[in-house]
Amino acid sequence: MKSSNSRQGRRKIFVWIVLGCVALAVGYTSRVLLRANAETIHAQVEAQAQGQVTPLSIAEQRELEAIQNQPHLVFLHQEVPDYGKLTLASLDPVLSKSVQTMFRCDRVYYAAGNGICLLYDTSTAPIGHLAPIPVEVMLFGSDLKPRHQFTVEGTPSRARISPDGKYAAFTVFVTGHSYGDANLSTATILLDTATGKNLGNLEEFETWKDGRLFQAPDFNFWGVTFARDSNRFYATLQHGNAIYLVQGDIAARKLTVLHEGIECPALSPDETRIAFKKRAPSIIPGMMPNWQLTVLDLTTMKETELAEKDSVDDQVEWLDNNHILYQKDDPDPSKWPSIFVVPADGTGQPEVLIPSATSPAVVR
Repeated sequence: MKSSNSRQGRRKIFVWIVLGCVALAVGYTSRVLLRANAETIHAQVEAQAQGQVTPLSIAEQRELEAIQNQPHLVFLHQEVPDYGKLTLASLDPVLSKSVQTMFRCDRVYYAAGNGICLLYDTSTAPIGHLAPIPVEVMLFGSDLKPRHQFTVEGTPSRARISPDGKYAAFTVFVTGHSYGDANLSTATILLDTATGKNLGNLEEFETWKDGRLFQAPDFNFWGVTFARDSNRFYATLQHGNAIYLVQGDIAARKLTVLHEGIECPALSPDETRIAFKKRAPSIIPGMMPNWQLTVLDLTTMKETELAEKDSVDDQVEWLDNNHILYQKDDPDPSKWPSIFVVPADGTGQPEVLIPSATSPAVVR
């Protein structure tokens, strides 16, 4: 009996060893395939950085210029094999034209002839190592050719350009991969788009709250949104478990706390309201929080929850003064994220505006 039990035990151990080896082989193969795909994308990114991207045809170039000469939408395609490709589409429902370029990003924003592209470059990460992976930061023009570029460590999160194209801002996760992570650490940087000069991390600005200097070693900032004068902007500040809306002044290098509970603000075109994601308790205790899309009236500080009831972790974009755009997973017909639109006054229902797309920027 003991001999039989011993043989059965050895068989079980052998089976587990075999299964473990198979799992390792599958995991290694998956990493190799993912890296091969990343290296392909990286090669294309290097080409776009050096201005060697396959040019558009004459017809496509004319179509692109026609779209750029009218109000249009810039976004990223989110379905293979064209994942991450920058696309431009007319906002005129009658024309309904679009052009897909070879320019790739993980996050993009564009305004007044200036754009910022963040790309998570996984091709340089050795298989089996947890070394930091760089983020390619590129400032580009209307010709879709990079003007300035550099790398930072982290994971791409947010990107914005001021309405006049003068300044750019971006946020990366230094640690953590979500704004609900307990070990979250961010870096939010301002840039001069003309020179590419780093104007500073928001952590270097003075922060004021209730008329007093507000300082702490655990500050995290994210989600910059610019006013029309460019010098003024808004962003999110996290201190411990508290979340604040801050108003920034680039010239004075100063931040002022305005309101509590505002994450990823987006200023309306008429500058009277801020759309944001409002943190709500998670459905399952201990899991990620839910975020309710909400609009704050800057005059009355009244909050209005929008008709989108799914949790949305995004910095939204205003389509116009009455509607906002945002990205979330689209259950029909696939799980690719899509760009949705919903009224900004709490009425109506969310609708898909562009399937399999993210990172919308409205060019007025």
